[in-house]
Amino acid sequence: MHKRVVGYTAALAAAMAGILVVAVVGDLRPPGEPARGWLPVLALALVGAELARVRFRRGDDVDEITLFEAVLAPLIFAFPAVEAVAAVVVAQTAAAVVRRSTWVKGLFNVIMWSLAAGTGSVVLGVLATGADVSPATLGFVMVALTCVAVVNNSAFTGVLALSSGQSLGAVLRGLAPVIVPGWVGGWLVNLLMGLLFVLAYAGHPGAVVLFAVPLAMLHMAYRGYASARADRLRLTGLREAARALAEPLQPRHAIDGFLREVANGFEARGAALVLRTESGQHETHLLPDRSASPPDPVRSRASTALERDLAGHAQPLRLTHGDGTMLAARLDEAGWRDCLSAPLEGEARPIGAVVLFDQTGLEGSTTSDLAVLEALARETAHTFARGLLFESVMEERRKLDQIVTTTSDGIFTLGADGTVLSWNAACERITGLTAPEVLGRVDTMQRLHARTSDGSPIDVRDWAADSALPSDILVQGVGGHRRRLSCSVSPATGADSGAAAFVVVARDITPSEEYEELRGQVSQLVEAQAAQRLVVDHLQRAVAPDLPVIDGADMAVRYVASDPSSPTGGDLYDWFRLPSGELHVAVVDALGHGVAATKAALTVIHTLRYVAAAGTPLEQLVGRADELLSAQDGELVATAVVARYHPDSGALRVVSGGHPPALVVHTGGAVTQLAATGGAIGWPGVGSDNVVTTELAVGESLVLYTDGLIEARKDVLQGLASLVRHAADVSDLPAGAYAYELVQRSLAGADRRDDSLALVIRRTAPALVGSERASRVP
Repeated sequence: MHKRVVGYTAALAAAMAGILVVAVVGDLRPPGEPARGWLPVLALALVGAELARVRFRRGDDVDEITLFEAVLAPLIFAFPAVEAVAAVVVAQTAAAVVRRSTWVKGLFNVIMWSLAAGTGSVVLGVLATGADVSPATLGFVMVALTCVAVVNNSAFTGVLALSSGQSLGAVLRGLAPVIVPGWVGGWLVNLLMGLLFVLAYAGHPGAVVLFAVPLAMLHMAYRGYASARADRLRLTGLREAARALAEPLQPRHAIDGFLREVANGFEARGAALVLRTESGQHETHLLPDRSASPPDPVRSRASTALERDLAGHAQPLRLTHGDGTMLAARLDEAGWRDCLSAPLEGEARPIGAVVLFDQTGLEGSTTSDLAVLEALARETAHTFARGLLFESVMEERRKLDQIVTTTSDGIFTLGADGTVLSWNAACERITGLTAPEVLGRVDTMQRLHARTSDGSPIDVRDWAADSALPSDILVQGVGGHRRRLSCSVSPATGADSGAAAFVVVARDITPSEEYEELRGQVSQLVEAQAAQRLVVDHLQRAVAPDLPVIDGADMAVRYVASDPSSPTGGDLYDWFRLPSGELHVAVVDALGHGVAATKAALTVIHTLRYVAAAGTPLEQLVGRADELLSAQDGELVATAVVARYHPDSGALRVVSGGHPPALVVHTGGAVTQLAATGGAIGWPGVGSDNVVTTELAVGESLVLYTDGLIEARKDVLQGLASLVRHAADVSDLPAGAYAYELVQRSLAGADRRDDSLALVIRRTAPALVGSERASRVP
């Protein structure tokens, strides 16, 4: 491969020599006056323009968008071709030394740019015969710079084709994402800036010392574009990957689509999901090449040493070929150039990792990439946890269905008016009445001539008023046979209507020896109900963040869902320690209820954490989060309040996006409302109008909450006044009991229509704080 590239470089060098011969023999002179005392400054500007680059990676090849051509414009305008090429050679050689480029790459860059500069000088010398700065001369400069861009990009495409062994068409297809914003957009920017530099030089050659200012500003604009594009792709990938994984009931069925979305979002050649098995081993699901044609399937296999190490790493990390570490050596052995990895955190230890290999495209920020990947890993871990809980629920339901279907006990459900809602096979065997004959009817007991043991008729048409049912009843089945049934009744809720209902378990105790078997099977039903309640509790805890241990803060949170049968809702919170030492606290209330609202709230929580970790100023936090969220889901609406608390000084800053005011509860019970205002996420005028700043004294508390606490009684102002009163009444309680009492008192006797959450942070003396100070009230 090197031989082909060296031969190609030699051919370009020969072409460059020919260009210089034409310039010398033809006595081609530039239209400008050469101020040779400023030539070293121009050469230095060329070096700076070359080093201020934005890189675009295509496989193992790297293209760079620079402002070299802009500085080249005054050089070819004022200096003969030989001097211009000599300055380019010096500048490119210096840049190669600074970058520590390989000799092949450095030599190619020197020859390629020398050829481009010589071509531009010759074209300008042929076209511009006068020695003035007229519109025609500037037009000729534009033509010369266009020739420079064409020669440069053509030479680069050719060397990529040689080094990769692909056709020019295949190379251009691979470069398609950068051609318009990089080549065409970069050419236009370099052209306009080059004309500006020519005019500045023509006015006075000393203007070259000012070139650094626009060069630096343009470089920052390029970097900003690259970072914004990368962030948009990453967040889109996060959203699509999370959606792909959440669509099926069992996340393992969506690993293929999940890995493809992750690889596309991060522009990575390969992606892997490493999972810890129940036996303690690791398995890897690997997408080796997302761009393969036909597409490569996801392969599942035992994990390699590299993948096991990444799965056991507690923090997100980036590895690069040649880093000199053991992990980098294993990366080299696996045949990858670089990788990004983030752990999947289980309840007690890492359960795996999401890994990306060989990123391509415009380079973004490593910090941003790792923050998004960490958010994706957290969402992935929660999804797999919910999948395991779902499997458990389905297994319990399967067992319950098997019990109901195969048990010898008659099990049927009655509505509040006595309507038969369900009728199992055992009921059919005991009574002789089939399910189609009794479902939806209220006279089933009359048809069976149901009597108590003393012969009194049994009527169940008004169960809402009196749900009592004798433990022993006598029925007469089809055919006239009489049976004695032992019955137990449990209240329930209709699966479709949600109305009150009753589950009746009726055992045929005509043969008394079956009695003990009935008790065992009823016990199984009770265990199944307990297992379902446990699943609901686990689902509620799956979306809660880890509780940080903060010296100087006693923290607690209390959450109550609007519907006890719905494990989660749209009210979520987040807290974590920033590198500055401040505690980031966020409370989000997403529109809606149930799992859909939880998913929206999680997206907002993770986006706020991402922009906070990226260093976004607090006053811009809500607005920046809205920009990123709007690109993902234009229908998402949520209110949010974000606080920054420094436990050492007690300094507190609060911003809001359409959220009810935060409260500061002073020692003694006085309450202050923090009037942080701003528009809600997903609405016009989103973002913080102001930042409220205060300081918590020891013993004072910050209370953040959702509107479920103040809307429970329909009058919001009355609800807020009640919350303030409750906050003052119980201000001397510890944070855990305080959060619990705020919710219980606010909702007592009210019509609960919305999820409710209260989060409390109390400043404490450092000597009183221990690992037990942070608490979550269930």
